[in-house]
Amino acid sequence: MNTRIIINGKEITNPFLRLLLIIGAIIFAALVAAVVIFILLPIIGVAVTLSIGFILIFIIAIMASVASLVLVTIISSWLFGSTEFRIERIYRK
Repeated sequence: MNTRIIINGKEITNPFLRLLLIIGAIIFAALVAAVVIFILLPIIGVAVTLSIGFILIFIIAIMASVASLVLVTIISSWLFGSTEFRIERIYRK
């Protein structure tokens, strides 16, 4: 095993301490990976899923409102005829 462990400029030569530090580093890396995989990624996934869901809901609502406005306009023009708005000045100088 050719691993050199140097802490504060001093090399660790005790085999038990070297083994303990290596196993500790492996466990720490595994814990960090587990936190990222099992905690952070699902939270990010839920946030992305919710935001995509809200966007889809707004797109569907916009399309439904445009369709209902067109339908109301067509029905009202069919029932009441075409309407024209005129704005004129009453007092001309």
